Amino acid sequence: MKKISLLLVFVLLLGACGPVSEDSGAISTCRLTMDALSALIGGLELPANFQAKNPVKTGGEFDVMKYFSVLDHLSMQPGYALDYIYHYDGMGGYPLLYVRPASQPPLTTEADLPAGFNRSGYLDYIQTDDTPDGYFQFVVLAMMGNQFYKLFQINNNDSEIVCTKANVRHIVSGLNGDFGNRISLVSWVRAFLLKDISPSVNIGEQSVEVRLVTFTLWGGFYEQAYTINRAIPHTIQDVQKKNLVPYDCGVMF
Repeated sequence: MKKISLLLVFVLLLGACGPVSEDSGAISTCRLTMDALSALIGGLELPANFQAKNPVKTGGEFDVMKYFSVLDHLSMQPGYALDYIYHYDGMGGYPLLYVRPASQPPLTTEADLPAGFNRSGYLDYIQTDDTPDGYFQFVVLAMMGNQFYKLFQINNNDSEIVCTKANVRHIVSGLNGDFGNRISLVSWVRAFLLKDISPSVNIGEQSVEVRLVTFTLWGGFYEQAYTINRAIPHTIQDVQKKNLVPYDCGVMF
C-alpha cells in the first residue's frame, strides 16, 4: 500500500510540477562559475572591525574586484572600481556595494555614502561582453554579490543558482532536519521531477532574458526570469518569479 501511495504521488505531481522551459541559450558553465564563486567567498571569516557599531573598513578585507576573476565575462566601465562598506546594526550585518572613481580612495563607513544611496546602483557601471555567459554572470552578481561577511538575520539572503539535476539532489539530501524542518514527501517528489534545470539566455535586439532556477531555505526552488536592457547600463527591467517546489526551514532569526 505504501509503494502504491508513493507511485500515485509521483503520477499526480508529474503534471503539477511541470517542466521548466528550456531554450537554445543554455549556459554550460553554470556549475564551474558557481563552484569558483563559492571558493572565492564561501570561507571568508568576518573581520573583527565589522562586528562593532559603526564598522570601519580598514583596507585589509575581501576585495570585491576579485569577482571579475570568476565572472570573467563582466568588467567595470573604464575609470571605475567596485567597492563596499559594511552595515551593522546589532541585528545583522552585510556589505553594501557601490562604485567609485578608481582614482579616488575607498569609503570607510556607511556614513560616507551619498544621500539617496541606491543599493543596486553599482550595476549601472557593470558591462558584459554581450554574450550569453556575460548576461548570466550579470545576474549572478546582482543576486549574490553581497553574499559574503553575512551576520545573523542577513543569513536568510541565501539564494543560490541551481545548475543541474545533480545539484538538486545534493540540495534535497541536505534537507533532512539537521537545520530546520525536514522536506515534505510532496516537495521531495516535486524537486526530483524538475526538468531543464540549466540556466538559459535569450538575447534580443534591445533586451535579454535570463532564465534560471534558484533555491533558498526560506522558500524552496524558484524559477526566475530576468529581463535586462542589452545596452549599457544593463538595467534589470523586470523579474518574474515562480515557486516550483515550496520549502521553508522554519528557522526565525
